[in-house]
Amino acid sequence: MQHTREIPREGWADYLLLLSTIERDQQVRILAEGPELGDQTVAWNLPLVEISVEEKGSEEGAIEVTVGHPGEELTHRIARPVHVWAEESDTGELACLDIEDEDHVKTLIHFESRELLEEASAPA
Repeated sequence: MQHTREIPREGWADYLLLLSTIERDQQVRILAEGPELGDQTVAWNLPLVEISVEEKGSEEGAIEVTVGHPGEELTHRIARPVHVWAEESDTGELACLDIEDEDHVKTLIHFESRELLEEASAPA
């Protein structure tokens, strides 16, 4: 069973820095969905590099999600985020990070379960 908790705005930078450290290289898939956008796949089964909050300048407050392999990285930017939710299992394992912007577009970062990845790569 999973539960969802909202991360307070003042805690975004620290939470995302810690998350980036703990989950670095974890396989993720990123989906964007919204009323006008529909459902779009941004990235599929790529290792997490970093999730960060822009601290200054004209892009202050934007959240950037970088995934991929060295030299082949992809960065997805959420320009005006208003909510960040963490969906966690009963054991505290992060299943999905849900970031919503002011246009009601959601970016869903699904953290692939290590057990599922191991099962998928195991010989039949």
